[in-house]
Amino acid sequence: MRLHSLHLRDVKGVQERTVDFPDSGVVVIEGPNEIGKTTLLEAFDLLLDSRAKASSRSRAVKALQPVGRDVGPRVEAEFTVGNHRLRFAKQWLRGVATELDIISPVREHVSGEAAQQRLDGILAESLDRPLWDALRFTQAGELGQMSLTDSAVLTRALDGASGVDLHTADGAPLLERVEAEFLRYFTPTGRVGGELKAALAAASAARDDAVLAHGAVSETQELVERHARLRARAAELSAREAALEDRLERARSQDAEVSRVVSAHEESTAALAQARQDSVRAREDLSRRERAVADLAAVESRLLAARESVAQQRRELDDALEAGESLIQERDAAREARERARAVAEVAAADAEQADALDRLARLDAELERLADLRQQELRLREELQTIPAIDAAVLRKLEAAEGQVVRLRARQEASSARVTLEALGAVRAVLVNGEAIDVDTTPGSESGQVVAVRGGLSIELPDQLRVTVTPEAGGAQLAAELQEAEASWGRLLEQAGVEDIAAARDATARRSAARARVQAVGERRSDLLGGREEGALLEEVAQLRETLESPVRTRPDDYPVPEDITTARAVSRAAARARTEAEAALEEAVTRLRQHEQQGERRALAVERSQTVIETLNERLTADRARLIESQQATPDDMLRERMAAAEARHAQVEARAAVTGRELDETDVAGVRARVGEAEQGQAEHAEQVRSVRHEQAQVHGQVELVSGEGRQETYDLALGEFLRLRQELEVVHRRARAARQLRETLGRHRETAHRAYVRPYREEICRLGRLVYDDGFDVDIDDDLTIRSRTLAGTTVAFEQLSGGAKEQLGILARLAVASLVDRAAGVPVIIDDALGYTDPDRLDRVSAVFTGPGQDTQVVLLTCTPERYQGILGATTIRLTA
Repeated sequence: MRLHSLHLRDVKGVQERTVDFPDSGVVVIEGPNEIGKTTLLEAFDLLLDSRAKASSRSRAVKALQPVGRDVGPRVEAEFTVGNHRLRFAKQWLRGVATELDIISPVREHVSGEAAQQRLDGILAESLDRPLWDALRFTQAGELGQMSLTDSAVLTRALDGASGVDLHTADGAPLLERVEAEFLRYFTPTGRVGGELKAALAAASAARDDAVLAHGAVSETQELVERHARLRARAAELSAREAALEDRLERARSQDAEVSRVVSAHEESTAALAQARQDSVRAREDLSRRERAVADLAAVESRLLAARESVAQQRRELDDALEAGESLIQERDAAREARERARAVAEVAAADAEQADALDRLARLDAELERLADLRQQELRLREELQTIPAIDAAVLRKLEAAEGQVVRLRARQEASSARVTLEALGAVRAVLVNGEAIDVDTTPGSESGQVVAVRGGLSIELPDQLRVTVTPEAGGAQLAAELQEAEASWGRLLEQAGVEDIAAARDATARRSAARARVQAVGERRSDLLGGREEGALLEEVAQLRETLESPVRTRPDDYPVPEDITTARAVSRAAARARTEAEAALEEAVTRLRQHEQQGERRALAVERSQTVIETLNERLTADRARLIESQQATPDDMLRERMAAAEARHAQVEARAAVTGRELDETDVAGVRARVGEAEQGQAEHAEQVRSVRHEQAQVHGQVELVSGEGRQETYDLALGEFLRLRQELEVVHRRARAARQLRETLGRHRETAHRAYVRPYREEICRLGRLVYDDGFDVDIDDDLTIRSRTLAGTTVAFEQLSGGAKEQLGILARLAVASLVDRAAGVPVIIDDALGYTDPDRLDRVSAVFTGPGQDTQVVLLTCTPERYQGILGATTIRLTA
């Protein structure tokens, strides 16, 4: 494939753009980010995609539409694929259209769905899709390897380069015929299929038919035998019926006697339960009466103890109230001491603050005085700087460049100009040369006359007698004009700089640089002195300090002297602060002790109150319990409760004796055995009846089946099925022999084909090594796997697996592999190498050598490089550059 031109209209951010491509060589498409470089590839892919029809509204198609514009994206491309040169266009979403113009070999125009189908047919016939997908490299994608084993074009190229015959035009039909023969009997994965599977299925079906027919014959014999067994079984069951009825009658008679014994025991057991319940109830009534008497005595005891406890608590509360008075006095004394210490500390702190302010004020005054001196120095230096011509390094370079140009032009003119020699032949004569008077030397013995160079022209004049004008050739005149222009420019620069010559300019530059350095040094000294502060802030601080010093110190005690110096003031302030802290701690401790004592008194008062509440509660409970006990004793005296309990226990003993008698009778009777025998007899008779019914029903069914199958001719069917099975088994053996032969031939050729496959890896590896040694050195080598992927890279004797290489190394190998493929495949059947924004991981030292690799394969192949940094590819010779602009 060769791409000739690509036209986009209303595609994403591209309003309209046409890009023309040369038929071969390297094309660098450059432009800033988001200019639409990658959009070119995306649009071309969708143009060729058979799924992205003009009527499609897929996500990929909708992504082509510009944001905020309701228009139809249109893509048109002219390219050559196989022997067809064609122009193909699609427009999506709005005004949908598909158009195909075949330019050669025969002109043809198709539109609509037919155009898409015609293009798909041409691409299927002439475009190697695996090669088209493989020879594309994007830095934004994975740095993995490309798949090449499915490319027919590359396979043919490697076969030709390696001299392998099995992949040539003569070997391919043989492989195809062997493969076709193999597929008659097996699937592509080697499983049984085709004729072999059909023969196996036919033989298996015939075998199943024979087995089924044989089973039918056996089934008939089995039915006859089974009918005879059922007749014998029915006679046996009729003989057992009388014995089973006699067994059931005896079991039911025994069960009636057992039921009587069980009923008597159940009645005695119920009476025993009632007597036990009455006895328990009488015992509980007497127990409750006794507990009520005991509880009343316990409440009386608790009430006495509570009254004694509350008396003791009242005494302790009175003692605590007396102790609290002394704690209040201690707290008041500590509070007065704290106030005295606080007053002394405040005076001491004010004294220290005054001393600090005086010291700080003195230091700030000194700093401000030094700042004023430096400011005056800076003003003087800046005034001096104004007197020096403003010539910096840039102006000096311009002056030196202009002077150099004048010197060079004068030297060229001096070297190339003709010379005129003026020699006096008579008396000394005054001659005007270019308007300047020159005395021609006629001194005896003079070997030469006056030499004058002919530069921009020459005029020689004998006053009032003769004028000779010499005009130089055109080149000399041009040189003279250039010299005159250079001298005029140099003069203007000197005039603008305010100096007479270059030496004065250099002196002014040096003096100006030295003056600036002195100004900068003074500024740095001021900055160091300020230390990041503002001078206005220093002045404000001085004013605040003076205001502080003018404010009077708070009233001091009579016995508190004024400190002598700042050190004494600070020491006294620290001591007073410590005394104040200690006084505050003592006050806090006294307050804490008083608070704790008050809380303890509150707890004691609360305890007295709680104890009083308990006494009142116990009094109420005692009164209520005593009233309930008297009421209960009046309703039922204690002696009556004891008599009821004795009568209930006697009744319980009598009933318990009767229950023991009936229990012994029940234990002596085999209740479970008798009832089990009744159940067994009933179950045996039921089972016998079911067996009789089942045998008679089965006998009737078998008799009907025997009559049915007797006229089906099953033996004849079996004989025919067996003969068919034997015939098909013989045919299966024949097909199986052919299938084994086809498999063996395919495996043999496959081994040879693998050998050939390994052979054609060699030219691919050699081409990668050739290109790689242009980038690295002669120590570069790669190991290629059978699937044409790079297994490892060797450099300077060190071998590293591909997966362990850096991103830059993988990127470089990916580009080398694609260029190697482009070098090997046939130009007519090949496809463009497209590299989008690559070499981003490559270091600058290796970038030029990697770029140089593009020159070789790019001469016969179309290589398209898209980048936003064209400097990466500036080393590619003969590259065509296409700049994209907004």
